Formats: sequence, C-alpha cells, structure tokens
Amino acid sequence: MTIRKTLLASLAVLALTAAPALAGAGGNGGGHGNSGDHGGGNGNGGGNGGGKGNSGASHGKASAPGQLSKADDTTTAATSHANIHSKLGRLNSLQRNINAYLNSKSPKFAAIQAYVTQAATAQNAQAALDAANAKLAADQATLDTLNQQLADLNATDTTGFTPEQQAALDAQKADVQAQIDAQNAAITADTQAVADAQAAVTANPAPTDAALDAALTDMANKPVDADVTDWAKGVLADKIDQEAAAMTTP
Repeated sequence: MTIRKTLLASLAVLALTAAPALAGAGGNGGGHGNSGDHGGGNGNGGGNGGGKGNSGASHGKASAPGQLSKADDTTTAATSHANIHSKLGRLNSLQRNINAYLNSKSPKFAAIQAYVTQAATAQNAQAALDAANAKLAADQATLDTLNQQLADLNATDTTGFTPEQQAALDAQKADVQAQIDAQNAAITADTQAVADAQAAVTANPAPTDAALDAALTDMANKPVDADVTDWAKGVLADKIDQEAAAMTTP
C-alpha cells in the first residue's frame, strides 16, 4: 500500500511539471511561422504562426491615387517650359535687359517700349499718391495729439497758482498753439500734394491687357495666346520696375 501511494504521488508531480510545457506547445499556436509572408515556411513546430506575419504587401509604398512622382513633375515642367518657348519666336527678345528696351530702334519693339514706359509712369504716379496720403495721415495724427495737449493745458485747474506758475502755463499753451498752427499749414500742403498726385494718377493710367496683347501681336511672328500673354506679363513686370526706378533716379 505504501509503495502504491508513493508511486501515485510521483506521477502527480511529473504531470504538474509537464503541464506548462504542454500548454506552451499548443497555446500560442501558429506563431513564428511567418509562413506565406516571407515565402516558404521556417515554421517552428507550428508555434505562433501568423501572429507576427509581415506580409510583403504591407511594406509596399504605393503612390496615392493621382499623385505624380518627382520625375513626372520634372518632366511636366520641362515640357511646359519647352511648349511656351516654342510659341514665342521673336518675343524671346523680351528677356533682354532694360537698356535694350530703351535703346532698340526696331519698329517691332516700339509698342512694347511704349507699354513698359506707360506702365512705369503709372506705377510711379501711384507710388507718389500713396506717399502723399501717408504723409497727410501722419501729419493729421500729429495735429490730433497737439490739439489734445492744448485741451489738457486749457483744462488745468489754476486755483492757487503763483504768478510764476501761471506764466509758465501760459508759455506752454503758446508753444503748443504755435505747433498746431505749423501743423495746420503742413496739412494744407499735404492736402494739395494729395490732390496733385491724384491728378497725376488719373492722367497716367496703367496700360490695359488689351494694349499688351496689341503690343505683343505687333512684335510677334507667331500667334499670341493667353499663355504667351501671361508669360510676357511676368517678364515685363521686372522691366517695368527697372524703368520706374530709372525714372525717379536723379
């Protein structure tokens, strides 16, 4: 009887010892197999299969729908650049420096010269008007400040003032009043300057798109379309700035 009990106890201990191993072998089934994902198997006893599978598709970096690669963008830009220049013909001369604009004797260039000159004149006229308005606004703000100072001085309670204090206050009022008078004179001049500048803007309007199209057509030896006009505007903007600066240089 004693031998039998001892034998049963030993079997029970053995069963408990083997249980975790058996559980590990069957519990996380299917792991580490990576079967199908990395091609071919390498399964370790069927354990942990599929749990950490890295499917080949998961590493793909497919472009988003409609998205062009950098190579596509570069090709498109190069094609567009080539296309516009194929349309220009004689208009490629618009890229010449400002001296060429001013000094060219070509009749074909005359309308473009007139366009650039008119645009530069209009640009300077508008800049002068903006400056005149800014000065008027600044001088008016100064006058408002001076008027407030005089109002504060006039509101001073002089009860108990000594003759000297009263004299000092009166002198301060007189000084501020003199500044107000000078500021009013400046504002009168500013107002006239604004009127003159506005008249100059009115007399020197910016050229129209129709005038540009006509000038381009007069110069070109190929049809002028919207793409060509847009290109010309971009090129001529810098020439107009340079001409405007030259006009204001002593």
